[in-house]
Amino acid sequence: MYKDIASAVGVSLPTVRSRINKLTEMGLIKKFTVLLDFERIWGRVRAFIVAQSSESDIQKLKQALSRVQEVRNAYLVAGEKELLLEVELEDLHALSDFISTRLPAEFNLSDASSFVVSRVLKEEYSTTVRPNTSLQFKCDFCGGYIYGKPIVEYIDGGRYYFTGEECAKAYKDRKLMRAAANVKSS
Repeated sequence: MYKDIASAVGVSLPTVRSRINKLTEMGLIKKFTVLLDFERIWGRVRAFIVAQSSESDIQKLKQALSRVQEVRNAYLVAGEKELLLEVELEDLHALSDFISTRLPAEFNLSDASSFVVSRVLKEEYSTTVRPNTSLQFKCDFCGGYIYGKPIVEYIDGGRYYFTGEECAKAYKDRKLMRAAANVKSS
């Protein structure tokens, strides 16, 4: 993979490794994965479902959907309906049950319409990043957008981004205060 990228963009192999590591550290690259050819798996049904949600707590809905293996991707969308799900099930009967029973009961979703994938014509799983594309980071302390180079701190095995030294210090102080409070309550 690295060798193909290096020859395509005209840089050395170590440069490619270094840049990919940096993009991963920044959180721009979420994960590396293997893509299976869906059409070669016998009997599976892939569908897109648009639905309306009665759930006002989006975080609660997100957590509920993340626990369901059949839901491959979920998006909030603008338009007639507010939720778009990509699902994968064993067969059409399972899809029908999922839509009529599980969506309303488990996720408080209604007015669902489904679109069964009969053939894949094009499938991309990445985002195009062109030269001069701006990346957007939010401060892990104040939540403000970071303009320019973020302050990156490694704290307790995690990587955190801050708008400045003040936010980084305040975050560390708050973490220390919480740890002290936990020790006192134990």
